[in-house]
Amino acid sequence: MRKILSLIFYLAGSGIPVFNSFSLEGEIQITGPTRHSLVSEIAVTDAKKSIWIAWRIQRDLGWHTYWLHPGDVGVPPSVEWSLPGGVTAGSLIFPAPKRVKMGQIGAHGHHDETLFLCKLSFSDACKLTDGLTIEGKVAWLACSKTCLPGYANLSLTIPVGEQTKFDDRWKEAFDDFRYKLPIEPPRGWQIKAYKKGDKFQLVVPGMGTSFPGLYFFSEGRIVRSNAMQPVRLKNGNWELEMTQSSWSPEHVPRLRGLLYRKSGWGVDPNCKFYKLDLPVREI
Repeated sequence: MRKILSLIFYLAGSGIPVFNSFSLEGEIQITGPTRHSLVSEIAVTDAKKSIWIAWRIQRDLGWHTYWLHPGDVGVPPSVEWSLPGGVTAGSLIFPAPKRVKMGQIGAHGHHDETLFLCKLSFSDACKLTDGLTIEGKVAWLACSKTCLPGYANLSLTIPVGEQTKFDDRWKEAFDDFRYKLPIEPPRGWQIKAYKKGDKFQLVVPGMGTSFPGLYFFSEGRIVRSNAMQPVRLKNGNWELEMTQSSWSPEHVPRLRGLLYRKSGWGVDPNCKFYKLDLPVREI
């Protein structure tokens, strides 16, 4: 054991990087009520097959950042990548949202700890032989009773080898993230969207007389996030009513977003979000 510790101290002192296969995470940057780092589910990359990395945000109790579509208030987190030649980054994938409040204003965001995944792809022009160094300039808005904008420069280096190997710790967290992503409704599931005046209505196939926690997270600023979404049972269907946002165009051809049900949709207890993209019929 003493020899192993001595070797670790020697490598650290000599400038040779020491990689922990159980926690491939960059330096954690602490800014106000949030902590930020880059993590990877890959412990070693062959710099040929695509890999996934993530921006990890940890938030103090009572604080939140925002979803990609925050609603009436808020700004979503963003990242500007700096990558070696031949490496490209895909879009940032947000976890499913929660209802949050900035003061007394309802919005869409995230509490506690979350990952934001990003896929890195390699072209033939990529000639990495030592390590893959990833840098990101990240920006976010953290809110509670007040709001604090934040910025940080994050980095992570992944060793390059002949064969890709997974990181024991983060692979499980990445798989859990993907498992909980919203899914498409079952084929043939009949749901319709209507608009009358400044109200939208979703008519959802009923699943009994109880509908706890039914809520629609709208894309764009189409639906007010700071307004009630009452539900009623009519003709065996659930009818969810929403209020049009003042930022919305008058004519809305399609309604896109996530339909949440607290008790899940019956496919799986973790399946709480259906992705919707519906034509809107004016009545």
